[in-house]
Amino acid sequence: MACLFSAITPLQTKAQVGEADALRYSQSILGGTARYAAMGGAFCAVGGDLGSLGYNPAGVAVFNNSQLEFTPGLTIQSTNANYNGASTTSQANVVNVQSMGLVGTRKVRNKDGDAGGWKSYSFGIAYNRLNNFDDNVTIQGKNYNSTMLNDLTTQANGTNYQNLPNLDPYKVSPAWQAGLLDTMANSNASQYFNIIQPSLTGSGNYILQTENINTTGSMGETDISFGGNYNDKLFIGGTIGIVDVNYNLTDTYTEAAGYTDVTYGFSNYSYIQNLNTSGTGVNFKLGFIYRIMDWLRVGGAINSPTYFSMTDNYSTTWVANYIASPYTNNTAQQVTTDAYGNILGSQTSYNYNLTTPLKAIAGAAVVINHQGILSADYEYVNYSNINLNSGDPNLSPGYIPTLNTAIAQDFIQANNLKFGFEWVLYPLSFRAGYAIYGNPFNDSAVGYKSVRTSYSAGIGIKVNNVSFDFAYTLMQYSELYQPYTNAPTATLKTNISNAIFTLAYKFGPTTPHHHRRERFNNAYPPPPPPPPPPGAY
Repeated sequence: MACLFSAITPLQTKAQVGEADALRYSQSILGGTARYAAMGGAFCAVGGDLGSLGYNPAGVAVFNNSQLEFTPGLTIQSTNANYNGASTTSQANVVNVQSMGLVGTRKVRNKDGDAGGWKSYSFGIAYNRLNNFDDNVTIQGKNYNSTMLNDLTTQANGTNYQNLPNLDPYKVSPAWQAGLLDTMANSNASQYFNIIQPSLTGSGNYILQTENINTTGSMGETDISFGGNYNDKLFIGGTIGIVDVNYNLTDTYTEAAGYTDVTYGFSNYSYIQNLNTSGTGVNFKLGFIYRIMDWLRVGGAINSPTYFSMTDNYSTTWVANYIASPYTNNTAQQVTTDAYGNILGSQTSYNYNLTTPLKAIAGAAVVINHQGILSADYEYVNYSNINLNSGDPNLSPGYIPTLNTAIAQDFIQANNLKFGFEWVLYPLSFRAGYAIYGNPFNDSAVGYKSVRTSYSAGIGIKVNNVSFDFAYTLMQYSELYQPYTNAPTATLKTNISNAIFTLAYKFGPTTPHHHRRERFNNAYPPPPPPPPPPGAY
């Protein structure tokens, strides 16, 4: 039976396949403007940036003026895969809109002229891209010992070939129909061997294994925020986030004979998976920023879980090629359909709900000589709290509980740290940042760790009410991946580069709000008092 989130992705090795997809929608590696990105995303106690609306919504209350922003970006993702001694490098590029939105600010004046109390309130709406899924990974190497068909042979053993479509219509049954599996003699048609393994055993022959994982799509969030500034000391805010997901995958796995198979005539086969995942989610965020002293600010925020409603459309196809041999009656052929003319493979769709973990954020920022700022943030995320549920009858009743149990065992709490720096030499601003995202995997269960590091730098220029900012970020991480059970382990090293540009226009100065009596007195001021009588003091 096919699995929910059936596509294999290079995110883990021993953990269940569906966990990789659950993790993908629980992590954010993009989002925000050039200033936000250049400072490593350390904005919990800074604010005043469109990117902070989906991070600490109190940042919307820091704006002194209304502002309109637009941020395009270029993402270049490169992955080097080392598999069984062979190295391949692949790359994917995409131009996207990383952020855009509007913040409106309104000043408040107390009718009795009191300088204290609420100073202003702000409303903001922004779109921030959280993840970019455009990627292209190729893994290739020679294998002298095993084949993916070993897994299918083990799975098929004990089942009569007529019942294989009920056992697994996506992998095992089409492999049988393509002639890649065959029954053993005197086994009541329920014990199997694959046609590759005999040629590998003790012979020095090899198969060339190639897997290309091509993905497209993105995950973005529309944030609707409201905040208030109390006495220029306390800034509070809240956000409703609406998340959209579109993910497309084509995973092509090929095994080709590095020998001449005169027994079965095997040349090569390809197993292709296609997955489209789409859905929407909603979350809520609350936060504050407090100015303890002119030079010191602290902030905190709670980001609720995102509650997704998702749909997967999944299919597999198989193609097997044979050379002329006794096994194929001396006729070369390509097998793409079964005996009834049906395309080898199957397709299905699932509906399910996914809940991502809560995120807690704390930060501090130090203002240096009214000219620079140094900020640091801490994030807490417990990935073992990822949860799925579904009432879809297409899913095996035990699959969701099994997957949730695996998630709880294989994921752990991650601690993320972000640091940012900005120095203003008007009209120029110089920025730098660093972030380290903690390992989400339980090393004892999964078998490895994956820590992501991000380096960033940027520059900005402001002329009157217009500002232009540029940032460059580089994220690096390494992961392990196995195409199938007992396959050699591939090491994947990934670099993600982002060039980000922000154009912003500031509306200002904002018009203060006056009480009706104040507006009357301003329009028609009272007459001046009469002069004092002669001789008065």
